[in-house]
Amino acid sequence: MTQFPDLANPQRRALEVVTEVAIEKECKPFLVGGPVRDLLLGRHVFDIDLTLEDGASTLARALAKHIGGRVRSFPQFMTYKIFAEDLPEIDIATARKERYRVPGALPTVSEGKLKDDLLRRDFTINAMAFGLLDNAVHDPAGGEKDLNDRLIRVLHEGSFADDPTRIFRAIRLARRLGFLLEPATDELLRTAIEQDALASVSKERIWRELFFAMDEAEAPAVLADLLRRGALRILIGPREADSQLAARLESLSAAIAADTTLDRYILYTSALLDPASRPQQMEGSGFSQKRLRIVLHIANDLPRFEHDLAHAATDRQRFRLFKAVSPEMLAALEIHRPEERETIERFRQYRAFKLALRGSDLDVPPGPHVAKALERTREAVFNGEIAAADARAFAQEVALKYLKREQRTEIT
Repeated sequence: MTQFPDLANPQRRALEVVTEVAIEKECKPFLVGGPVRDLLLGRHVFDIDLTLEDGASTLARALAKHIGGRVRSFPQFMTYKIFAEDLPEIDIATARKERYRVPGALPTVSEGKLKDDLLRRDFTINAMAFGLLDNAVHDPAGGEKDLNDRLIRVLHEGSFADDPTRIFRAIRLARRLGFLLEPATDELLRTAIEQDALASVSKERIWRELFFAMDEAEAPAVLADLLRRGALRILIGPREADSQLAARLESLSAAIAADTTLDRYILYTSALLDPASRPQQMEGSGFSQKRLRIVLHIANDLPRFEHDLAHAATDRQRFRLFKAVSPEMLAALEIHRPEERETIERFRQYRAFKLALRGSDLDVPPGPHVAKALERTREAVFNGEIAAADARAFAQEVALKYLKREQRTEIT
């Protein structure tokens, strides 16, 4: 088993201080779930998830005091979260049993033993624990064997019915780790989708799982797999993941990696939607009205935007079209129309271009015409219509022309 010295800071320091406080308070904490899986795989451990059969509250509060942190308690789930500077968040829970009263509902929890807590989890490779005091691995479901065999396996036949969001987690985890779904698990997942198990889950929970999928390093493959299997039908209707869509998702991933200001959720969602999508399909997504408009604009209006762009004769006309759309629309356009990539890059340079000229330099009456004239001048200098040395005279002339136009409009 991997020991603390093999962990990167600050996770190693967090576990060392937990162990120190646990010894003092005579508690027996276990590292559980994903962190144990990742330790066994030699992967980086991000989360510190701990479970105790007894004394979770005692350990949480003593730990927060010891490290000068603060603790938040969630009594309905019997969990605690500890926050401290220079340490990762530490989750501490009482070992629990779960009961699903109806499929798809959140479970009812009650106190249990460590084995109960492990066997309530989603997959065998997430159902292991590591004792911080005795360095013992607890593996009641055979997770370590499945790790070695590189398989994702549910713990029981009703797993996807109890919590259909496990469909998303199975596919995410398989792609992230490069594992396969164990054959019986694959069949159970397929059956759950065919029988509309996801209909028993709120749209909010499904969207949240979809956004988690978009956060994965292998997001294009995860999304294509979810689409191919029909897991997204409940959100976006029936649609098959053709090779063109798969390639487009890969291109979007590259664009997001190159420009971290792009909204990945807007880009991926718009790519998954069919043209003529409606706002009703976004129910539960949590998108603001502004982000929702951008999603639908890309999904529905990209062909029209391409048509308008094809009829633009000059860079100035193209820039006017580019100004009216989101950065995400431009990223989608680059993927659909690679021949426009050079012009779009010029527009990005133009957007960052500054003109050493202010409205007060023009000696004209203030008003909206001044801002319009400065923008027109910036455009003219960038495109080489005029020399930078002539910018002030040009801006002044244009501002006066705009002012006269405004005055004529007011008179009429």
